[in-house]
Amino acid sequence: MDEKLETPTAQLAAIDQATLTPLVQSALNNETVELMDWDYEQLHGGAGMGNAVYRFTGQGRDGEQRMSWSLILKTAYPEGDNAHISAWNYYKREADAYQSGWLDDLPGGLAAPRCFDVIEHQDRSCWIWLEDVADDISSPWPLEHYGLVARHLGQFNGAYLVDRPLPSWPWLSSGWLRHVIENSASAMPLLRDSLDHALIRRWMPGDASDRYFRLWEERGVYLDALDRLPHTLCHFDIFRRNLFARRTADGNHRTVAIDWAFAGRGALGEELVPLILASVMFYEVGLDKAQALEEIAFEGYLKGLRDVGWQGDPRQVRLGYAAAASLRYKFNDAGRWLTLVLDENLHPMILQMWGMPIENVIDHTVQIASLFDRLAEEARELIDTLA
Repeated sequence: MDEKLETPTAQLAAIDQATLTPLVQSALNNETVELMDWDYEQLHGGAGMGNAVYRFTGQGRDGEQRMSWSLILKTAYPEGDNAHISAWNYYKREADAYQSGWLDDLPGGLAAPRCFDVIEHQDRSCWIWLEDVADDISSPWPLEHYGLVARHLGQFNGAYLVDRPLPSWPWLSSGWLRHVIENSASAMPLLRDSLDHALIRRWMPGDASDRYFRLWEERGVYLDALDRLPHTLCHFDIFRRNLFARRTADGNHRTVAIDWAFAGRGALGEELVPLILASVMFYEVGLDKAQALEEIAFEGYLKGLRDVGWQGDPRQVRLGYAAAASLRYKFNDAGRWLTLVLDENLHPMILQMWGMPIENVIDHTVQIASLFDRLAEEARELIDTLA
């Protein structure tokens, strides 16, 4: 491929048979298959020079046998702060994780897609060619399956508390949640100045803004508590849209997790936050089932920890979950969210991302806020108890 090509579109168009053939042969476990045709579509991302995901599909032939194939291509480009290896959103972290071999042998019931190649271009962009993973069970998942996923997460997290040393690769994220939260500090003055805006009042009815800013001022208490808990390796974005159920030859299930771009060291229990709350936020699980989901997932996670021999205090797990849950989706990327709310010209992006008008998204957020408030209170009680 010509490394002098300047745009992602031109780079994609230059992908040829010589590039694809060894990838397809690896995907099909067939060294003699020949490509007949191919096409691709964009699945996610692609704004500016940022991350994007594409699916390549086509037909191959081995003698008289024809076969279909598909591959996933993830592209990542350095943009501003994400080019630095210590950034919470370091653009090459997932590529480095695959190249390290770590994702080939994850503990417990968790797995990553097979990686067929990682290509680094002269413009510093990074391409990852991956297995196209499909779900072996239909959507929506039953709540019981979330419990199994949580058990796999417990096995994964627990292994690094019991018998696997925490690796020291420099590309692993460290203090990920703290960086994410503090990244929203610059948005707080604008939010305070915008409390009279109609959509902000809708987002923060009654005394909700008082609770919001009180928690913001107390964020250090929760983050410090997370720092004192046992630390393990985390994915940090385990929720339904990043998960696939794969049935093994013996009839059991493994959980295949995609998008390892945030992977790094985090607190015990922190991994449960996206599995539970993001799955509710993105309408994968109804709000009326949120409490049941939390109970099933928490029980499954504890079972997974016990599976690998962790015998610690379950209250530590609960503190890790509750403290992280209190902060993450209240303050994660607050500046971007505020811009989307205040700029009417960007409201179509909300419709595209969520499939509904911004008013509906805000109303859903308000309903979920009660979960965050409850967990903040629980975390504070646990901090006082375990201090």
